[in-house]
Amino acid sequence: MSKIRILRLITRLNVGGPAHHALILTKGLEAKGYETRLIAGQEPLGERRALPWIEKSSVAVEYLPMEREPSLSKDLRMVFHLWRIIRQWKPHIVHTHTAKAGAVGRVAAWLAGVPIRIHTYHGHSFEGYFSRRRSQLYRWIERSLGWITHRIIAISETQRRDLVEKFRIAPARKVSVIQLGFPLERLQEYDVQKVQQLRQEWGGEKGVYLIGWIGRMVPIKRIDRLLETLAALRPYAPPFQLIMIGDGPEYNRMRRLSERLKMDSLITWTGIRWDIPEVLRALDGVVLTSDNEGTPVVLIEALACGTPVAATPVGGVIDLLEGGKWGVLLHEPLRNSLLRFLQNLPAAREVARQASERIFQQYNHKRLLEEIDQLYRAELTRKKIPLP
Repeated sequence: MSKIRILRLITRLNVGGPAHHALILTKGLEAKGYETRLIAGQEPLGERRALPWIEKSSVAVEYLPMEREPSLSKDLRMVFHLWRIIRQWKPHIVHTHTAKAGAVGRVAAWLAGVPIRIHTYHGHSFEGYFSRRRSQLYRWIERSLGWITHRIIAISETQRRDLVEKFRIAPARKVSVIQLGFPLERLQEYDVQKVQQLRQEWGGEKGVYLIGWIGRMVPIKRIDRLLETLAALRPYAPPFQLIMIGDGPEYNRMRRLSERLKMDSLITWTGIRWDIPEVLRALDGVVLTSDNEGTPVVLIEALACGTPVAATPVGGVIDLLEGGKWGVLLHEPLRNSLLRFLQNLPAAREVARQASERIFQQYNHKRLLEEIDQLYRAELTRKKIPLP
């Protein structure tokens, strides 16, 4: 029996959760009898391709000139280009990830008559990103795409409610919740001496709390909110050093803001780091102050390492932290809740250690692969396509 062919499409393989997810599914589903082609678009200026992850996965990636920013002429050409690929390879399933790939990929798959069309929302841009009018336009587009999609995957229960109830993107019968999954066992392989070296380098050996921010530096992450809040807390909080890990278009602006706030001496800017198991264990806490999120991978990985976390209650954060059981939800006024987090870090570390076992069970890649396989098989059975 021939293998089931899956065309997996993602807007870009930059440093972030969706890239991790697409690579894990492409590689991991091979053992379950699927043949997958992974196609990715181009990273814009200021974003870095996750080459270490791609190389480690040994996944062959085909790159197309698909850009994140909307352009009617370029997007129509991409639809036609993908249509030709689909007509030639004849996949049983087209599974798209992230917004632009989801739009051009699903339209091309629909025009080509692909039997099963699936889209995963890793987050959404229906609020917080754009003007009200533009957000309304994107909601209308996604509702239209919902009509030609057989199955939509949300990565958290909160996101499912947003898609079904708040923004009415698709009916409940079309939306399944499948949480993220990663090979978290890699986080257990770390160099103790390097952890100590990082703590010494960043000042953690002097009774100073090391607070980490890790991610892609873009406006929706609201790094400005974090810097301004910490500047206001400086006279009242325990001694701390903010470790900014990552890169992106907001980097230079945030550096200038830190200078204006006279916070330079309290911030270490490291750029992108690939030694995450050591970095997370060197930190005393991880903080996110975003306006919008999917399910932040950094919080999953931090808790897996037993590192306390605090984040604004957006997207899948509430589900991940179970309403505040496994970490601090930063409600307004942010100054008060962030101060409580800093003051209670010793107790928070024990909570994070308790959360670690649950995180390994709930967010591991084997569970993810099993649930995706079950979803594929259900759709294949419904379409009366022989299973692998």
